[in-house]
Amino acid sequence: MNSDGLPIIDCHQHFYDARRLHYPMFAQRSAGFEDLVGDYSALPSTYLPEDYARDTQGLNVVGTVWAEFISDNPVDEVRWADELMHAATRPTGMIALVDFLGPDLKHTLDAYASTQHVRCVRQHMGWHPENPLLRYAQRPDLLSDLAWRRGIDLLRGRGLLCEIEIFAPQLREFASVAAAYPDIQFVLPVMGWPVDLTRAGQATWKRELAAVGKCPNVAIKIFGLECIFGIHWTVAQVRPWILQAIEIFGPARSMFASHMPICKLACSFQHLYGAYLEVIADFSASEKRQVLHDTAAGIYKMA
Repeated sequence: MNSDGLPIIDCHQHFYDARRLHYPMFAQRSAGFEDLVGDYSALPSTYLPEDYARDTQGLNVVGTVWAEFISDNPVDEVRWADELMHAATRPTGMIALVDFLGPDLKHTLDAYASTQHVRCVRQHMGWHPENPLLRYAQRPDLLSDLAWRRGIDLLRGRGLLCEIEIFAPQLREFASVAAAYPDIQFVLPVMGWPVDLTRAGQATWKRELAAVGKCPNVAIKIFGLECIFGIHWTVAQVRPWILQAIEIFGPARSMFASHMPICKLACSFQHLYGAYLEVIADFSASEKRQVLHDTAAGIYKMA
């Protein structure tokens, strides 16, 4: 792997501590998560900055964006993580969990907006068309729900980005949401989360993703290969998907992330970023820097 010392902002990674907070996926077996990545018992119950520093040695990681880990108390989790970030040696941002239909939404958003490192809120909205284990929204049509959309209105004036985690069959609805709020910056994670990996499925994903890409207020985040393609993914397998995503959004709206430590169920951080670098080997130096660092720095306001 030759990274040429390029700076990296890892814009989606987790720290967590099951000794301090309660995470349902550790408290009992999560059939849905297991359906994505198989037996996840190899995941540590505690993963902290010193673990991440050890796991990412050899690459020039200059900043990270912490993402919530679906604890049963999102506000407490954010407060804990924010304290952790104060001791960080590199710039950090945070992504906090939100429910845009939650009765305490305004209070939650105020708490996040007043927290130093929170840059973004996200809601898990994935609704798999066939697998009931992979349904995280309350119902399949929630993206079109006017009450849910009114929750997004409350982001205005708080300086928070909006990240919605969905599966590819929901891309058209997501494009409608992004178009309805042109003044809000959205992030689409997991590369739009393809679920049909056949040639026909890829063509449909690309077409629907292109509709999202027409919204200039959406950036795409490429990570979670182990969740899309399984833990035995290969560079040959993922290359066309990654390149098509970047082609649609352009390097200035595309960014790579690790999903640490979950990605370790498939491969090391070094192997993952080696794969990213292999995929973008033909990019110019400035394009490489954009997808590895500059896009995330701008989107997540990483000074």
